[in-house]
Amino acid sequence: MSIIPHSLGSLIRFLIGIFLLQGVTALLVYTALSTDWQTTWPLFALLGGAVGVLVALWFNTIADAYRHRATSRLSERFSKEREKIRVKAEQQRAKAGRSQERLAAKARRSSWGASLKTGAVVGGTVGIGITMMLTQFVTLGLVTLSAAGGAALGYGVRARQQRAIDNRRLAAEARELQTLETAPERRVLPRRRAAGD
Repeated sequence: MSIIPHSLGSLIRFLIGIFLLQGVTALLVYTALSTDWQTTWPLFALLGGAVGVLVALWFNTIADAYRHRATSRLSERFSKEREKIRVKAEQQRAKAGRSQERLAAKARRSSWGASLKTGAVVGGTVGIGITMMLTQFVTLGLVTLSAAGGAALGYGVRARQQRAIDNRRLAAEARELQTLETAPERRVLPRRRAAGD
């Protein structure tokens, strides 16, 4: 905490209050010593107490005004920071959405090409198997057909597994993006102290 306040106006107000209190106290002491202070001391004590209370109220007003200005500045700064975080989260969410779309498009293109090649290979193998069966190589044809069916089944299962893995990964990324959202704004102001504190 700095010794010199941030607000020069508050410093000047405090100095005026201090000088006023010192001046009135010196004037009361001089007047009390010039008069018969043994009979008038309660009057001077009441005057000194009243001046002390007025200066304390003055200082309290200055401190409350300064605290209110500081709270307003902090609230404004936090609002700006919260807005920056919100904008950054939106940008990251949009960027992640674009990258997910690119990955999905790339996966569709690669799966389309792979499935086309796989279909051609399986179709050719089935064709060879049928040809062998028709040309009396039944056993070799059945083996070829079963190998082609196994390959087609294996590629189909692997494609489904890959799709499930990709869906789980995308769901996890979506959950991570949802955690970036901020809680609604709660305004927290300093509590006023009770008169007895």
